Amino acid sequence: MGAPKIDPTAKEKFPLCEEFFANYTSENTRSNYRNDLNKFFNYLAENATELKALKEVERTHIINYRNFLLETGGVGARPSAPKTVARKLASLSSYFDYLVEKGDRDFNPVKSVKRPRREVLKPTQALEKEQVRALFDLLSNGDPSSKSRHLHKALLITFFMTGMRKAEILNLKFKDYREINQYKVLEFIGKGGKVGQKVLHPICVEAIEEYFSWMRSQNRPHEAEDWIFQPTRNPSDPSNLNKPLNPRTINEIVANYGKKIGLNFSISPHSARATFIGELLEEGVDIYSVAREVNHSSVKTTQEYDKRRKKLSDSPISKLNY
Repeated sequence: MGAPKIDPTAKEKFPLCEEFFANYTSENTRSNYRNDLNKFFNYLAENATELKALKEVERTHIINYRNFLLETGGVGARPSAPKTVARKLASLSSYFDYLVEKGDRDFNPVKSVKRPRREVLKPTQALEKEQVRALFDLLSNGDPSSKSRHLHKALLITFFMTGMRKAEILNLKFKDYREINQYKVLEFIGKGGKVGQKVLHPICVEAIEEYFSWMRSQNRPHEAEDWIFQPTRNPSDPSNLNKPLNPRTINEIVANYGKKIGLNFSISPHSARATFIGELLEEGVDIYSVAREVNHSSVKTTQEYDKRRKKLSDSPISKLNY
């Protein structure tokens, strides 16, 4: 879904303070905040026409906006997920805190507004182990004539074998692939600008090295500052291939391979992350270790991916023996 377009009336009444965004190092974070704020301003322009400026926003406006999101504020006028609503309210609260700090507001009207429980309306589309094996088999036995097969194999295996976020993989550079104490590692910039390290499974190392070898065969050696995952073609500028993949292209690649292995549901890069988390929990890795591995700030977030909770056969009721 694209970013919401700012209503001209909203833009005039509620101009954004660019200094607020400068405080965040991640472009993805800045973009998310901007989208959340624009959606709120559009809502005010349409539903609170009496307001002339943000300093007039009261707690009741925030409550009405929250209720709008929960009822019809999602895609196609469907309800937004509680987790999404909580995030949008958190964005508003951060912005109003900033305005209070600047002296443009006396108080933050979002502070006392009750947030919905961060529940997931529908399960993330994770894959079963057999489906991941089918995907890896397809990637290993792809069309030899395809110029993209080495890139696709390395990219998808990295997604499923590391659980990294799309933005983290998208922004990897060759200097981020290194060896530390005999371990092959990817160093990346995670959520909130935190630097993380990911130890790579041998299957992932093999796929990446195979991709690097193919790049060299095409006279496209990687330099330290070059992007790891680069497009194999660029219709608008054929000579310029040293650039990161388009986020939309990555979505299309993942979805396309899901169709190729016969999945009856659509998958995305986040499906790979959900699969990674779910499989670690399934194999008995404790939830705190998994949360650290995928850089979750709260174990509650990790619990949302726990497939074990859904198994009726694991119910403790079977242990009863009166």
